[in-house]
Amino acid sequence: MSTFFDQRAKTWDAEPRRHTLAADLFAALDRAFPLRPDWAALDYGTGTGLLALALAPRVRRILAVDSSAGMLDVLSRKAREDNHANVEILRADFTADPLPDGPFDLVVSAMTLHHIEHPGHLLRAFSRLLAPGGRLALFDLDAEDGTFHATADGVHHRGFCRDELARLLADTGFREADITTATRIEKHGRTYPVFLAAARRNGT
Repeated sequence: MSTFFDQRAKTWDAEPRRHTLAADLFAALDRAFPLRPDWAALDYGTGTGLLALALAPRVRRILAVDSSAGMLDVLSRKAREDNHANVEILRADFTADPLPDGPFDLVVSAMTLHHIEHPGHLLRAFSRLLAPGGRLALFDLDAEDGTFHATADGVHHRGFCRDELARLLADTGFREADITTATRIEKHGRTYPVFLAAARRNGT
């Protein structure tokens, strides 16, 4: 899967719709959580960092994680050019690699979960990374018929049923799950809702 994104990294940001999507997701995140300047945040599946760089001025530090070296190269250049000194970059796959040192106050992951074969494994990793009571913000597609992606390569889920995701969050160490529509993507002449699943790690 990382090869697919490596090949597209240099032109990824050329699509205006990706900037619009990142802005919409950040706005939904900002409405859902009281972002604090002392927070340590982690963005998993960060890609070229469109969401991470929007979040960076609002937190103390952000660790931007992706398995694609090409995407992270683009992010590294942008972070330097924009003087985001609090952005740290890590190439990793949390379903296979050791987890970084935590804890984090906020974990964000946007449009990544449908690429993960076993979402529960990743959610448990997020739970381990978060401080007790820490916040999780998951963005992904509502269940769809498979027409969103041009190819099924690396796509393990055609979006998610909100009720099933809420149960999975409860089973993997989260509470107070609130799943709402964050934005909608217009593609192929169709509309695909994108949800925000906001939750807290168990503990105080």
